[in-house]
Formats: sequence, C-alpha cells, structure tokens
Amino acid sequence: MTRIIVDIPEATSGDFEIKVENTDFVAFETEPLADYTFLYKDGDRIMQDTHKEYAEHQPLWDGATGDVLIGGLGLGMVHQKLIDNPNVTSVTVVEKYQDVIDLVWDACPKDSSFTLIHDDITTWKITGNYNYVWIDTWLNQPHQPVDYTTYNENLIDKFEGNTTCIGLWPYGNICY
Repeated sequence: MTRIIVDIPEATSGDFEIKVENTDFVAFETEPLADYTFLYKDGDRIMQDTHKEYAEHQPLWDGATGDVLIGGLGLGMVHQKLIDNPNVTSVTVVEKYQDVIDLVWDACPKDSSFTLIHDDITTWKITGNYNYVWIDTWLNQPHQPVDYTTYNENLIDKFEGNTTCIGLWPYGNICY
C-alpha cells in the first residue's frame, strides 16, 4: 500500500476544517492504523491522505505530463509527486473555496511551476492549452443532488478542445 502523508496543520476556516486523526477506518474502508489528515466541509470528510485516496489518483500519476491543470486543491496531496515528475513542466490549480486556499496553500508543497487560481473550475474561462487536465472536485453539497455523470460530461465538453487527456476522479483518463 502507498500513500502520500501531507503536512497541513490542523485549523478551521469558515465551513472547512483540517483535522489529524489516528484511525484505521476511513470512509467505509479499512486502512492501516495511522495518523491521517482530513479536510472537512460542514463536518463531512471530503479529502484525506489515505492509501485509498492515493490509489484513486493513479490516473493522475499515469497521465500527468507537460502543462497540467487541476480542478480542486484539496490537501495539496498530489503536489510533491507532480514536482518529482520530470515530465511535468507546469501545474495550474483552480480552487473554488478561499477557505480551502487559506488552510492548505501556504503549507502544501509547491515550486515555481505552480500557479493557483481562485475560481470555480466549472465557470472558469480557460485561456490556454494543457497537456493533461485532472478534475477532482467535490459535489456533495447539502440539498444539491450529486450527478457526477452529467457534471463530468459538462467538464469533458468544456476542456476537450484545450487538452489531449482529461482525468476525472474517480473514473480515470479520457485521452484523445
């Protein structure tokens, strides 16, 4: 099993919270007993640095090359692996929530190849081309039906003319 352990301090900003918990049960999955860092929104876990989360990002590890666009900052868990990838030349992260930026951005790994844009990936006006687009955003808002199929189809339509490969959590890569 593999995981990336993040070093984001516990804190709260608005509806978001970073917590470190010693557990072996995460999101209906059993993990080895360890300290895990979780990102919560309104008390719901939306990201964690678990083995399962690492495995769900395998399409990103396999597909990232050249200029990479990422929808969603999360815990910044993917950053070091992208920094270490010699095939990645730049990483642009689009994050909707200022509270997530406030909690994570200063503490997560990044180098001069990283750019952060505070915007909603669904409405952000793309201005260039990317070799790889990774979408890992959270839809489970209170009183909002979650329809990942329609959501992902809309994002594919939006970005397919600006990339050669789109990775969609948790579905995998669609390359042209």
